[in-house]
Amino acid sequence: MFRIVIENEDDVYMACSIGKKVAAEHGLNKTQQTKLVVSIMELARNIVFYAKRGEIIINDIPSYGIEIIAKDQGPGIPNLDQYIDHAFPSKKGLGLGLSGVKRLMDEFEITTAINMGTRVRAVKWIKEGQGKHNDNITYRP
Repeated sequence: MFRIVIENEDDVYMACSIGKKVAAEHGLNKTQQTKLVVSIMELARNIVFYAKRGEIIINDIPSYGIEIIAKDQGPGIPNLDQYIDHAFPSKKGLGLGLSGVKRLMDEFEITTAINMGTRVRAVKWIKEGQGKHNDNITYRP
């Protein structure tokens, strides 16, 4: 498991580098690696620009996949459904927003609460199609 504190752009690139290394070590093909790294970059940049501080955890789940958890204690996300449905693209990340992360990863869960922060969990499977796609979105006003 890798835990990267995210406070600035250097931390974003550190998380991406670690994610790419873990993905390659676990046999993800180049397309899967790219999807994982782009998702890490989007989540980490969102932390920097919206929450100012948070963390990315990269966790190997043996024989299953690579789990990414992004956590912060920022302002939370009002109108979460609109961000997930791509009504509001990311202005600070790569433009993919949370809907892009949801699309790129095989599992996606998000929990957010106003003035309490946001937690995103996303998994890229080692073998395409090996599990059941899981999307869970929770908003607490």
